[in-house]
Amino acid sequence: MYIKNIKLQNFRNYEKELIEFSPKMNIIYGHNGQGKTNIVEAIHFFQSGKSYRCQKDIEALKFGEDYFKIEALFETNKGKSDALIFVNDKKSVRVNGFQLEKLSELVGEYNMVIFTPDYLKLIKDGPGVRRQFIDSFISQIKPTYFKNLISYYRVLKQRNNVLKQKNMLQTLDVWDEKLASLGVKICKMRKSAIDKINETINIIGEESSLTEKIKLLYTPSVKGDFEDKENFIKQLKSSLQRELEKGMTLIGPHRDDFEIFMNDINIKKYGSQGQMRSCILKLKLSECEIIKEKTGDTPILLLDDILSELDEKRRKFFLQSIKDKQVIITCTEKENIDIDDCYVFRVEKGKVIRE
Repeated sequence: MYIKNIKLQNFRNYEKELIEFSPKMNIIYGHNGQGKTNIVEAIHFFQSGKSYRCQKDIEALKFGEDYFKIEALFETNKGKSDALIFVNDKKSVRVNGFQLEKLSELVGEYNMVIFTPDYLKLIKDGPGVRRQFIDSFISQIKPTYFKNLISYYRVLKQRNNVLKQKNMLQTLDVWDEKLASLGVKICKMRKSAIDKINETINIIGEESSLTEKIKLLYTPSVKGDFEDKENFIKQLKSSLQRELEKGMTLIGPHRDDFEIFMNDINIKKYGSQGQMRSCILKLKLSECEIIKEKTGDTPILLLDDILSELDEKRRKFFLQSIKDKQVIITCTEKENIDIDDCYVFRVEKGKVIRE
């Protein structure tokens, strides 16, 4: 799969721009603040219909305008596919001319893997970042997971309202049943995904110098058999008093986490910056391989200003590993990468010039 072109109108600092991409390597360079990352953000919008950089779509609107529009043409294993996202006071998403009723319908349509310097937060920050990673990953290969996740958080919100207001407590049995039914499905799929990553991640780089053994350990909030609905419900009931005191649900997938080990050492506690980068590189490449295996389509790889973060050994390994994918790279200096069909773009003040 690859993106053939993208049209931007009133998006960030772009008034109107059309960019035609190579199906292989694309290098977008320029000084900071010129609009390089905005291109990556616009492409990534088609993964889930949302920005990875801001909470509200309106934040991506060009100053002084009242709408923005992004159009893209993709080539998938099913043929050409066009998509449009239009945002003003509301958001409209179309795929091949058909209006989508829900954003969940877009998930899994155009698969991408994104890597930014912020992804070290996957190791360094709290559980929420890791849950977001695993949820995004599974949603691309199993759209039903994303629907279950949305339903779970709706039920969680209702249950939390009951706990906060301390009324309608007689309805808790109903919410417990619904939360547990959805929760066990989510836990099971998360465990399966992490097992698959563990199978894949150490195959990547076997023939390189990056031979550190990496393992992810799933740590669900539900203790014991997290696939047993009755066990889930039992733990909800046993924690009810604490939940009433705090006004929130303390058990469930919304409190899950996973740990990352390199050579049997917890990398968050003891890993160096270089080891963390190696780990994230291999994690992202394994994500690409699994998506390709499960969907039959190679995902687009979006790399926002990360090559400068890598030492020569990791850089060489990474570039060697991505030759079979469409890659969009942003950087501040023009990169000389020896790959066929490489397009180079210079970005300056919201204008994109192909060199």
